[in-house]
Amino acid sequence: MAFIMVDDMQIPAGKYESKEEAKKAATEQELIVKDNEGHFWVVDRENYPKIEGFGYSVVQI
Repeated sequence: MAFIMVDDMQIPAGKYESKEEAKKAATEQELIVKDNEGHFWVVDRENYPKIEGFGYSVVQI
């Protein structure tokens, strides 16, 4: 388990090198997001609003 660091928050997330790897790991309660550096992350849907303003965008699968 990795964390996305935003300000003073640690958001639990899984980090993946490819969209396909992230897609395999994600559940219905999770979203796949991509950061500005091209890394893919799997985060809980409820945590996405906390990171949306920091360059993370939802990946359509």
